[in-house]
Parts: sequence; C-alpha cells; structure tokens
Amino acid sequence: MAKGGSGAKMLYFVLYIVLITELLIVITERDELEETENHIRQNLIGSIANSYKMPIQLSVTPKSLDYNVAAEEEKDATIVISVLGLVADEEKKSVKFYVDVDPSSKAPEGWPSGGISTDKPSGNYRVMNDEQGGARFLAKLKSEGDFKFSVYCQVERKFPEYLKDTPLLDSLKAKVGGLTLATSNKDKFTISAKRQGGVKKKGAEIVF
Repeated sequence: MAKGGSGAKMLYFVLYIVLITELLIVITERDELEETENHIRQNLIGSIANSYKMPIQLSVTPKSLDYNVAAEEEKDATIVISVLGLVADEEKKSVKFYVDVDPSSKAPEGWPSGGISTDKPSGNYRVMNDEQGGARFLAKLKSEGDFKFSVYCQVERKFPEYLKDTPLLDSLKAKVGGLTLATSNKDKFTISAKRQGGVKKKGAEIVF
C-alpha cells in the first residue's frame, strides 16, 4: 500500500510540474505577444504622428489645357487637383481650395476679384471637392486668351475620429502636440482658350 501511495503522489507531482510548465509557457507567450503588439502600436502611432508633421503637398493635372470657346456643346475646362498629406477622413472632408488668376496673367471674362474657393463659386467658375481630399476646378470660358491660374488649399488639422476615447489618441497627441491650420504649397496651370471651328462660310454662288 505504501508503495502504491508513493507512486500516486509521484504521478500527481509530475502532472503538477507539467501543468506549471505549460502555464509558464502560456504566460511567456502572452507577454511576448503583448510586447510585440505594443511595439507595433507604437510604430503605427509614430508613423501617423510623422504624417501630421509633414507639409501638405498640392499638385494639378494637366498643367496646360486647350479650350474651345466656340464649341457647340458647352463643356467645362477641367483641372484635377490632388493633395498629399491629409491624414484623417475629417480633414479630407473639410479641406478648402482657393483659385485665383496669377498676377502675371489677365483674367478671363466674368472672373471675380479675389478669386474663387470651395465655398465661394462665381458664375461659370467653381471648385468641387471629392471624397479623397482632392478637387476639380471647372470653368466655362467665354473669352479668348492664355489664362494663368494659381491654386492652394487650407485645412484645419484634425485627429482621426476612430481614435476618440482611446489611449492611442493620447499617445498621438503627445507626439504631435497641438493641431493648427495648415496651408499647402501653390501650384499653377494655364488654360489656352481659343475659337476653333465656328460658322462655316458658304461658297460663292455663280450666276449666269
């Protein structure tokens, strides 16, 4: 009986050791996983913070556009405006664009003094935002000439709404600091408006 009891105790002891060993392995793997997740989290926050510190870059396509003022079907002269550096979706929705005639150029017919903006269209000229944070400049020109324009954008920097009420937002704020109104660089484009085609003259009639 004594030997049987000793064998059972030894078995329980071995099982206890195995259980403790498995538990330690699970705890170690959990700690390593948490450490890895924390490292990834900090790198992501650092990357987002650096994005807020970078300047906003604006560019237009095309730089030069031909436009026919005599076209039978009126179409908009369209310039695509792209923006790099916007981080939060809230920024992409609220960015404002400003377009004006370049000081070295004359203004087309109907162009308002002070230019136009996203929330200030004028007649045949307007700027329409898209969902990606860019915009399109649209114009129906009535006069001929080579018209040069400049465009830039401004946005009130905002943190992503999805980080609200999370510790990640506090970490991001600590790295970025306060957010302010950001202004992009200026880019320029030219629209060459010409009268192409138009009414054809009838050939001279010969009378006998």
